[in-house]
Amino acid sequence: MLELSDIAINNASDIEQKIYTKCSLIAISHGLEDMVAEFKLKSEIFVTFQKFRFFLAEIERYKILDNLCKKMYIFARNINKDMVKGFKNTVFIEINENDPLVDEWDIIINHPEHPAVFLSKEVIYSEPVKEDQFRKFKGFLSFSQDILAETLKVMKSKLIEYGINYDLVNTQFKKSGQDIESRKMSFFLNRTLSEIEDKSAQLVAQNTLLENTLIENVELSNEIIKRLCYSAEYKDEDSALHMIRVSLYSSILYGMVETCEEKRRLMNYAALMHDIGKIGIADSILLKPGKLTMEEFDIMKTHTINGARILSNSKRGVIKMGYEIALNHHEKWDGSGYPSGISGKNIPLTARVVAIVDVFDALSTKRVYKSAFPIETCIEILKEQRNKHFDGEILDLFLNSIDEILRYRDMINLRFNEPINEDIFTSFFNNSMNFITEE
Repeated sequence: MLELSDIAINNASDIEQKIYTKCSLIAISHGLEDMVAEFKLKSEIFVTFQKFRFFLAEIERYKILDNLCKKMYIFARNINKDMVKGFKNTVFIEINENDPLVDEWDIIINHPEHPAVFLSKEVIYSEPVKEDQFRKFKGFLSFSQDILAETLKVMKSKLIEYGINYDLVNTQFKKSGQDIESRKMSFFLNRTLSEIEDKSAQLVAQNTLLENTLIENVELSNEIIKRLCYSAEYKDEDSALHMIRVSLYSSILYGMVETCEEKRRLMNYAALMHDIGKIGIADSILLKPGKLTMEEFDIMKTHTINGARILSNSKRGVIKMGYEIALNHHEKWDGSGYPSGISGKNIPLTARVVAIVDVFDALSTKRVYKSAFPIETCIEILKEQRNKHFDGEILDLFLNSIDEILRYRDMINLRFNEPINEDIFTSFFNNSMNFITEE
């Protein structure tokens, strides 16, 4: 198999390779993409993504480029063709696991006046990098027509490997006026440097927070794991995925109504435990493939009390939040819920958020006793319960963000396309906030 970065470099002795962190690569990629969009450059673009979910995180950018470019070629693994049906000028190439492109991060812009080539390959260390943003790549950025020509020759061979015919375009470099050239380069460099500065500031803030809370986080993680291990029998695959989705959706929605960063962080873990009390409910009721009797439903409702008992009397903020969610997430805005029948803003904000998310996920996914409802039907059911079951203002925020929620649902489905085990589950809830923002 051809290695795009190495072969192009071998044909360009004057190129100096550099080491880039992932944050720098994101900034460079965004700068090149924004340059094409800002100046409406009618280009061919070639881009490699190590994983398809990385492309999904950038999909709105690439929809814009799809409308501007002559042609785009996107390389990635495990491409979901249903999620890219709206693209008209883009060819999606699914690369196999053994292709060297799996380790590359490349973006190539074939334009007669403004060529650009960024090629890089991940540096693999003996021990994996713990923080995703600190992953490193070795590569180079060039605006040379000669480098572009050499890269396109390699790219043509790569496309042929995957059964795609590509006519190598003769890229005759046309010198443009100095003013427009300087303006384009200034735009790209300023945009790139600005984003690098922003990313660096975020890293400083994250590291400061980590240093200030390191001891607390060790104790926090140990207690969460202890509590979850106590409920180990509640880990069948459907329940695990439900917990993961509720945790992620709740973090997104709670972030829209809560300004305290610490509380927003705790929600990610606290929502995970919303149904922990179901470990006290017999499988004959939990997994019953049909409607529950009145007596069975009364037993089912006790999972809120069970969960509160499991999580009671803790000194940790996350467990306290988990307690109020577990106890109150089936309360209703109009007071008709359980177990206490409280109403309105007497219901904790955290529980009002999880109530919406929990019902949406139950409606939109298949269970042992029902098929999944279409999303349109789920939305209509939620709307009917505005200011009845749900806090209307929070529900409006959720519905206005439904496209984002569905995008994360698809990303979860891609991430968990194999049976869930305890290691995968634990890894997710320990890193799920990174998952929300992960490239």
